[in-house]
Amino acid sequence: MTLFVYNVIWRLIRPFIALILWHRTRNGKELASRRIERYGRTDTKVNRLSPHSGRRIWLHGVSVGETVAALRLARALADHLPDDEFLITTNTITGRGVVEAAMADQPGLPVRHVMQPLDHPDFVDQFLANWCPVAAIFMESDFWPNLVLRSKQFGIPVIFASSQLSSKAAAKWMKRPAFAKQLFAAADLILPVDPQQADQFRQLIGTAKHTQQIQVVGSLKLPDIQPPNPDLQQILQKAAANRRVFLAASTHHGEDQIIIDAARMLGAGWLTIIAPRHPHRGDSIAALAGQAPQRSHGAMPDQNTTIFIMDSLGEMGTLFSLANYVFLGGSLVPAGGHNPLEPAAFGLPIFTGPHIFKNSAEFNGLAAADAVFDVRDAETITAQIHQLEKDPKRRAKLAKAAKNYVTLAHQRVNVAARAIDLVLSKDK
Repeated sequence: MTLFVYNVIWRLIRPFIALILWHRTRNGKELASRRIERYGRTDTKVNRLSPHSGRRIWLHGVSVGETVAALRLARALADHLPDDEFLITTNTITGRGVVEAAMADQPGLPVRHVMQPLDHPDFVDQFLANWCPVAAIFMESDFWPNLVLRSKQFGIPVIFASSQLSSKAAAKWMKRPAFAKQLFAAADLILPVDPQQADQFRQLIGTAKHTQQIQVVGSLKLPDIQPPNPDLQQILQKAAANRRVFLAASTHHGEDQIIIDAARMLGAGWLTIIAPRHPHRGDSIAALAGQAPQRSHGAMPDQNTTIFIMDSLGEMGTLFSLANYVFLGGSLVPAGGHNPLEPAAFGLPIFTGPHIFKNSAEFNGLAAADAVFDVRDAETITAQIHQLEKDPKRRAKLAKAAKNYVTLAHQRVNVAARAIDLVLSKDK
């Protein structure tokens, strides 16, 4: 495919876009009041253009994770560029909710939100003409050809931040080398998550040589560390009753039975807490575990409980503060794994399966610090726990290394902000 063919397709489906958006609205994936933003237009009643004296910097994310990263980067950039304001676009309603929650929590934050315009060239042109950004920053792996290339044509510096592509997506682009080079070479600055991703972007651009256009900074998808709830912490500590605690965090369907088997192998000297990624699965997990007590049903563990189902939201900080070991879910099934930085901030040994492609850079970094351990089943989980239980010095060393890694990780956003500021300074 070429850019010409891509845009022909957009023009062919143009008559059906209103119907598609209407259908998405019925399914709860669009807001009727914000549909015009998909055409690049803006409702001045919803998004008034403020008489801001500074420039407007545009950051684009997809959904929650990328939006959190965009907000973190916007805050860091605001320290360097206090007169500028920040426009964040998202492709999902949930991403919009993250921005609006941040705006409510920090009324002085110079941030506003609109829905991402669809990648029709006319819609993108309308969006750029309406908002007049002085920079276009694309988070993670959402590379829409017209958003990128027409920004470049408007003379707007293009930046890819916290950049990464899955091997599958990269392979698809490699089959269209001319289109790939056109798209990825448009970036004035690429900030990949690791050296492997940097090499991948060099291949897509068509250069194997080092270039200052590509600077490895690391992932900016840094989770906020939730503080423990003292009351819940005390209840769970009393239930643990000096037993060791094994936490299975953010588990997915297909992983729970493995954790239950591991809990039974560990025995009565352990309290195993299962916190599913999607709390609505709590009933089915409890049934697998012989009707284990569930947080969602108002039950709490006691000193005789060996498995407890923490099917709730917003309490992970308390669980990490209590745990001695954590299995991070979405990794024994092909869900891509979850960000390991939060458990690492508590100095925990982290067990993970092989499917960690969404956060491979962080897992690799923590593995180098001896804080990540590969597991495949209940037997390897329990064997790893028993091995570490025999070596308290190793546990203390890895806890320190994991915390240090997280401390350094949180400095990345300032490094990225300085690099972006340099690009914008050159453009003045």
